[in-house]
Amino acid sequence: MKRKILKLIETNKALSKSRIPGIDYTINPYFGCEFGCSYCYADFMSRFSKFRKVFPDDIEWGDFVGVKINIVERLEIELKKILAKSSLLGEQEFNIWFSIMTDPYQFAEKKFLLTRRCLEVLLKYSGEGFKLNVGVLTRSPLVLRDIDLFKQFIGEKSIEIGISITTDNDNIRKIFEPEAPTIRSRIKTLEKLKENNLKTFAFIGPILPMDARELANQISDFVDYVLIDRMNYVWRTAAIYRANSIEFAMSDSYFNVVSEALVEEFSSKGIAVEVLFQNKG
Repeated sequence: MKRKILKLIETNKALSKSRIPGIDYTINPYFGCEFGCSYCYADFMSRFSKFRKVFPDDIEWGDFVGVKINIVERLEIELKKILAKSSLLGEQEFNIWFSIMTDPYQFAEKKFLLTRRCLEVLLKYSGEGFKLNVGVLTRSPLVLRDIDLFKQFIGEKSIEIGISITTDNDNIRKIFEPEAPTIRSRIKTLEKLKENNLKTFAFIGPILPMDARELANQISDFVDYVLIDRMNYVWRTAAIYRANSIEFAMSDSYFNVVSEALVEEFSSKGIAVEVLFQNKG
């Protein structure tokens, strides 16, 4: 594993308004991501952030992490203001998700506990006339550490935890996501979450070379629903496909065939599934 540059930074915003349908706000406790997946859109987006200037110009995506050391305090301040304003407007429910631009359970979280502490703040303010629906998306087994908190959202409060799984083949995972947790560990994480009666989903995106039916069979017992997406920025990873002689898997037709097979398998098992891209076939 490469040496990471980690720096403590301060943010002036904990909650970011979301443009994603169904999500009101997102929380990104970290800037950058230690998993450094080769296809991640956050790499490109991070270049427009003021925090990028904190790190060397030539540092690669995945090799730097900014720890937003004051995000918990900021979250409480902002949440109070939002809830006070919403009470006047009659709004009663908000959907808040971790994380769109980083993984909330990357390695740094084990030490700094920012995601956990933010969850504690959300628990504190959910209720008393307001409902905070919380979503978590990660690829890390570290998420299991916070099952005790997740269980407290059940009932009047709501939480769902998603695991990103891009292939059933760990050799493929090593090509595109060499520093991310193994596929097997992610499936076991879903299994453990489901054993604790939590609402779970799998985000199969981007579609990497896979046996679609095998992947569906491996995870279908552990998910309430599934989201599927293609490789949206093929130009970022084209060289990787070619170097590994898997160019066939970067075509529109491949994404269409795989998504159709996944939809068929999950639907046959009564599992809701949504494809987030338009079939170009």
